[in-house]
Amino acid sequence: MILSADKASGVEVRPYSGRDCDAWQAYVRGAPSATVFHLLQWSRAVAQAYGHRPCHLMAWRNGRPAGVLPLFLVKSLFVGRVLVSVPYATYGGMLADSPQVAAALLESAEDLCCRHGARYLELRHRDPSCLDLPEVGHYDTFRKRLPERPEDVLPSLPKKTRAAARNGLLELGPDSAVVSADLLDTVYDLYAHTLRRLGSPNYRRKLFHALQEEYAEDCVCLAVRDRGKYVAGVVSFVFRDEIVPYFSGSLPEGMAGRANNVMYLRLMEYAVARKLRLFDFNRTRRDNRGPYDFKRHHGFEPSPLHYQVFLNKAERMPNLSPSNGRYALAGKLWRRMPLWFTKTAGQRITKWIP
Repeated sequence: MILSADKASGVEVRPYSGRDCDAWQAYVRGAPSATVFHLLQWSRAVAQAYGHRPCHLMAWRNGRPAGVLPLFLVKSLFVGRVLVSVPYATYGGMLADSPQVAAALLESAEDLCCRHGARYLELRHRDPSCLDLPEVGHYDTFRKRLPERPEDVLPSLPKKTRAAARNGLLELGPDSAVVSADLLDTVYDLYAHTLRRLGSPNYRRKLFHALQEEYAEDCVCLAVRDRGKYVAGVVSFVFRDEIVPYFSGSLPEGMAGRANNVMYLRLMEYAVARKLRLFDFNRTRRDNRGPYDFKRHHGFEPSPLHYQVFLNKAERMPNLSPSNGRYALAGKLWRRMPLWFTKTAGQRITKWIP
């Protein structure tokens, strides 16, 4: 089924179907602005863990892929029906060969938005786009090139961070960090513990397992031990020559033992040993000074993200982040709840916060 067609440019936009899988994946792997979240692995994991409906669009020109837009219809108790590219991901949006292709994809996405009665369409672009849409500018991202050799990672860190990592290695031991696929549930538990401490709901454990199943060796689990107890951990994803640490968590004693500094030092060394060249420290809200400064102290400079929205039935984009004062009381109460409760409730709540 053709959703839109431009005879002058020869561009056609159609819904994605399973027979397009190889073409989609090849296009994403070759697109300069693509991210790990544009791969179908992420979409399959989201659908499996949360049941959201994929509405992916694919542009074609002369029988060849010319653009893709991974898109999900999300029915939220908090904001109503919305279209998001991509849920539970910091990046997303469309990839297109030209402004004409981008315009055709946007036209089809806006049509879907109206057809489904969605309040808005959200495109989480990492890089600037040619689309004439308003931007939502609350986040920065942090990326930089890695050294050529693992032994050069520690000397490349800024002085204070380098000292903290060295002290952490002295406290915890040089073999305190472990990389193993078997650590997925360990990292999830650390992550859920941290989210409760921050007053935010945690994603579903099922999402972690679905992502690991989909990405296989490109889903990397690393955790740090202190006297035999895991106190910090991170789940990362590899895409082309880049590693993206995405889910992380730590216990308070791990923070005191500088486990986070050891964790990211060892993750960078792992990435270099695997011949990866870029480290994506991911997005952070500008008003979230702790994580924001932690990344800067590791030598990463912020770059603004270029999220864009098409407002259909909504007058403005809702602010569902912890920075919204309306949720301050809820966050305080969340921190006081027992961990078993926040783990269970968080997995339900996040279905509505994509």
